[in-house]
Amino acid sequence: MSEVFLSSSEVAAHGARLARVEVVSAYPITPNTGVIGTLTELIETGQMDATTVNVEGEHSAASVCAGASSAGVRAFTATCGQGMAFMHEVLWMASGMALPMVVAVTSRGVGSPQTIVSDFSDIMMERDASYLQFYTENAQEVIDSIIMAYKIGENPDVLLPSFVCLEAFRMTHTYEPVEIPDQEKVDAFLPPYRPKHAFYDTDYPIQQGTGSVPDFTYRKYQQHTALIKAKDVIKDACREFEEIFGRKYGLVDAHKVEDAEVVIVSMGCTSAVARKLVNEYREKGVRIGSLKIRVFRPFPEEEIKEALSGAKKVIVIDRFNSPGSHGVLYTEIKSALYDLKPVITSYIVGHEDIFFPDMEKMIDKALQRDDGFEEWYNLFQPDEFWFKASGSDRYEQLKKGEKVEKIEREDVKDTSDLMAKGLNLCPGCTPYLVCRKVLTTLGKDTVVPYATGCVMAATSGSVLSGWKVPAGHYCFTNVASAASGIKVALERQGKDYNVVAIGGDGGIADIGFQALSGAVERGHRIIYVCYDNEAYMNTGVQRSSTTSYLAQTKTTLMGKQVKKKDIAKIMEAHGIYVATALPCFMKDMEKKILKAKDVDGPAFIHVLCPCPTGWSFDPALGIEMSRLAFETGAFILYESYKGKRTISRLPKERKPIDEYLKLQGRFSHLSADQIKEIQEDIDERFMEMT
Repeated sequence: MSEVFLSSSEVAAHGARLARVEVVSAYPITPNTGVIGTLTELIETGQMDATTVNVEGEHSAASVCAGASSAGVRAFTATCGQGMAFMHEVLWMASGMALPMVVAVTSRGVGSPQTIVSDFSDIMMERDASYLQFYTENAQEVIDSIIMAYKIGENPDVLLPSFVCLEAFRMTHTYEPVEIPDQEKVDAFLPPYRPKHAFYDTDYPIQQGTGSVPDFTYRKYQQHTALIKAKDVIKDACREFEEIFGRKYGLVDAHKVEDAEVVIVSMGCTSAVARKLVNEYREKGVRIGSLKIRVFRPFPEEEIKEALSGAKKVIVIDRFNSPGSHGVLYTEIKSALYDLKPVITSYIVGHEDIFFPDMEKMIDKALQRDDGFEEWYNLFQPDEFWFKASGSDRYEQLKKGEKVEKIEREDVKDTSDLMAKGLNLCPGCTPYLVCRKVLTTLGKDTVVPYATGCVMAATSGSVLSGWKVPAGHYCFTNVASAASGIKVALERQGKDYNVVAIGGDGGIADIGFQALSGAVERGHRIIYVCYDNEAYMNTGVQRSSTTSYLAQTKTTLMGKQVKKKDIAKIMEAHGIYVATALPCFMKDMEKKILKAKDVDGPAFIHVLCPCPTGWSFDPALGIEMSRLAFETGAFILYESYKGKRTISRLPKERKPIDEYLKLQGRFSHLSADQIKEIQEDIDERFMEMT
């Protein structure tokens, strides 16, 4: 066993490595960046014998893992928040098919509104999906739980997938010493996966997953009984794990509850805070204990009742509230203790960080009261600025039927520039220039639904907006569909506004492509603008389908091995107006935006947007980089409508591609032969297109 200093994200990847996972598939979403980045490094450097499958969205990531598991190999993925929501259908399918894959949930709250900090809403919304659920409080528990999850889930009496929860940023980006188990010991604990129920063999054909069945309820009963049986399997696995590795785990972790009159019940990181405070209160003479719920499914009702049998007061710390009801953990604890009837207090903390002074206040308040109560702890209290900036004060006036001045600020009245200045952008950001040009060209009668991405992160805050036109942040997957809904609604209201859907290459060409293709096929008069910076920049520079051939990203350390998806050509196949543009030719872009506005139907504009951060070049060279893309023929400017393509402009004399590549750190690994290959590919495409 070796002790190293790692984040919980990195440790999760090492857990998959030690479990000898063979197939990995994940889609970038903050904060699982560290998990998939480390997995990529382990696989590409030969430290892990596995195949990684880069996909266009979380639905496919879960599907790849389910497919691999159904073929009889160990599979692993990581996700959180909206990504987990997008997996929803497949998660239920996988448990119904008895596929014991493992999902590392780098838990964050599900929006809207957006947050990148954990509140368990993502994992709790899947609490009935028939998954084993392990909640961890530190990096050591993460790696141990992932290894145990495969052991437990693959047991013939269980055969269910698992969630291993590590909290966003509190754990994913926190570094601490961790003991990495020896591979030999892990192999002794976790034998190879040889399923008797999930495999593909043409000499012994079986069917997995069924259509409509009369025994649906019985199948659900089987899942339920498998979870109940899993309690004993978990206990056995924990005992064996302790014998081999010396670390003790269980369904719950009870601390000084034997004579406790007051017990704090929690899950995840908060448990460490509770345990330390219990020790301090004990020194003051307070008979208090703590109970950490490590396994939420199957729910350890008997262990909870035993631990809390002598408690007069129970303080439940809940990271997730079921809207319209109560905290989820509180509801489960109250049900488990219905015949013991202690006074139960619930603190709903949501995604708030809980420090020692916070929990001290909670404990002291509960000690001073004789009744059980529910409280949203440390709830944000809006001040006058918040009400004014958010428009809440005007909304209240509108509800009363009062007349409200629509535009009050002078900077909003100025329509010469319809995007705010001082936004949270990287130096040299070119997508910002594109968005400004789109708006100044189309004018104030424009509505902008935009996808998750860099522009979203820079222009939207709690009460602040970077847009001086009506705008809305929709999901990564569906901005085009939302744009359709906006357009038809505006038409019914008699409002002839421009509707411009804006997204990056991931939101348009990958995860949002189905919605884009569908919206275009429907023929709504909407302009779709793709700012293509050739990777998932907002989540930390991971590969997208439009990443250039052989370019390095965090998930293609040796360079992307397949050619860039030609999204403009694909959109041409829909028979709509399509144009390509570059930030270095703003007049050309303006003409194409105006054509897109006037065309009778949908339009698509593909803009290559060099990214200093993701491409690793001097931020002062953004415009020059786009000019070099044009002059080398790496990006061709053209228009197409109903199958007829017109070249907008051509370089007088094409420069060698090396002049473009050598300025970008993402291509610094290329050999002379690889540069030659890229040059030949560009020459071929240039001849074909022109």
